[in-house]
Amino acid sequence: MTNDEISEVFRNIGNLLQIKGDDFFRARIYDRAAETIDELSADLHRLAEEGTLRSIPGVGKTIEQKIIEMLETGRCRFYDNLIQEMGPDVLDLIAIRGVGVKTAGRFYQELGIKSLSNLRTAIDTDQLKQMKRVGPKTIESINEGLQFLEAQRKMRPLRQILPIADAVFDALKNCSDVKRLDFTGDLRRREEVLQSLELVAECDCAQGVVEALSGVEGVAAPGIQDNVHVAASVDRGFPLRVYCTSAAEYEATLVVTTGADTHLTQLNQVAASQDIEAMSQRLPDWSKNKTESDIYGQLGLAFITPELRGDADSIETALADNLPTLIEQGDLRCDLHIHTDWSDGRGSIRQVVEAAASLGHEYIAITDHSESSRVANGLTPERLLAQIQQVRAINAEIDGMEVLTGSEVDILKDGSLDFPDELLAQLDIVVASVHAGFSMSETEMTDRVIRAVENPYVTIIGHPTGRLLGRRPGYAINLEAVIEAAAAHRVALEINAAPSRLDLEPSAVRQARARGVLLSINTDAHTIPDLERVLFGINVARRGWLEKADVLNTYSLMAVKEIMAGRVRGNE
Repeated sequence: MTNDEISEVFRNIGNLLQIKGDDFFRARIYDRAAETIDELSADLHRLAEEGTLRSIPGVGKTIEQKIIEMLETGRCRFYDNLIQEMGPDVLDLIAIRGVGVKTAGRFYQELGIKSLSNLRTAIDTDQLKQMKRVGPKTIESINEGLQFLEAQRKMRPLRQILPIADAVFDALKNCSDVKRLDFTGDLRRREEVLQSLELVAECDCAQGVVEALSGVEGVAAPGIQDNVHVAASVDRGFPLRVYCTSAAEYEATLVVTTGADTHLTQLNQVAASQDIEAMSQRLPDWSKNKTESDIYGQLGLAFITPELRGDADSIETALADNLPTLIEQGDLRCDLHIHTDWSDGRGSIRQVVEAAASLGHEYIAITDHSESSRVANGLTPERLLAQIQQVRAINAEIDGMEVLTGSEVDILKDGSLDFPDELLAQLDIVVASVHAGFSMSETEMTDRVIRAVENPYVTIIGHPTGRLLGRRPGYAINLEAVIEAAAAHRVALEINAAPSRLDLEPSAVRQARARGVLLSINTDAHTIPDLERVLFGINVARRGWLEKADVLNTYSLMAVKEIMAGRVRGNE
């Protein structure tokens, strides 16, 4: 097991003990162990081999024994026993916005609620009204959070499905009956949240596909449907479908299955206006033995890239031959939101610089957390000044790349920033982000973020809605007003490429682009491998219709410095 996996087990144990009503201080031992391991740069395997686990702050005999057990067996019997006693779904309760561990504990202890379905029943039958200190507004808030999670349970974040998608693809690619293979549907459009996993396969025998899928771990009940296609499920009931097709119909099938329903409807409206037979699951003869480009061309349309086939405007724009030249990963020159072991990252500045250089970056920004993010080991002003000196020393030693000084500064509840302007003025890049106080009203949150936008030293607003895919909806905020403010003050908005965030969403990205606001695609990396996940952000940018000139990271270092200097001068 990895550090992250062990940390998660300890965090879950702490939560389960509190929900159960166990001694708070006993639960806190496990919480503290999870927090310590989260911030640990050393690998637990190595520390166990060296016999130095007890040197970790907060790791006593009990925690040490459980770490060794998990490293050796991949399991923790104490955790497994708690799950068996309390039910496998009880931890889902604390994923609801507004339901903390204490409230989940009351649900469990007073009403026997052990799952989201139990909670739904308790809400629908008015059982929650019987609990003390749970009023109508609280119940309404809990119900809204529950509805969000219920909807999310039918879907899966892209990051969650990609490993099984890769395993399915590899199995089918190695199947002798499969001649060609592509992802289609949500995954081919690179949606950040998927409703199904779909592929198109040119194959001679659907039964061969069934047999290939049967050997993939996590794939359940593969079978032939409609006498042609193969259906199965992955990840606890998530739909998997393979469209088996001939060589003649392969690319036409890609057209039909890649686009969202609105895209196909509009495509057929164009066909009808030209007296051309419509595209559907029964493919017309005119579409066979044609490439996707040929098919769109037959309808008088410029080729529409898969990422835009979920957008209602793409057909009309293609008819006008006005589709954007979408940004490519190779257009990026830098990453402007990176954490190191100065705060809650796992790599040193030098390690980050070496890794970024190997990826071809021309420059990067080190943006560790500010003082208020105590759980993330946020930097005090004194530590930030020391880090600035280290960055300057590294710059003096390296060639071919420049490291920018920066900080991810907390936007406090009143909209002020965690560091004074005098300190911010010494930084090259300031990423201002909300990390706490998510329950504010829309008006309060909007005013809070706009005040940060107005600060002359802010370069980028980080992860602007605060959402965590499948776990937490964004906080209430008037994005239109924030975008207007960003346009007026020439502040960039971030597309956060962390697979758990992918924030902003594409519709907001398009809105920002329309107002002339620059977007910044950043990894928010906390480990060295995180630096490579920029493709997730590129997916969002392309679905948001962004071209190279719309993205701050595509500009030269000199141009970025001029943009930032002009902003400061313009706000003086």
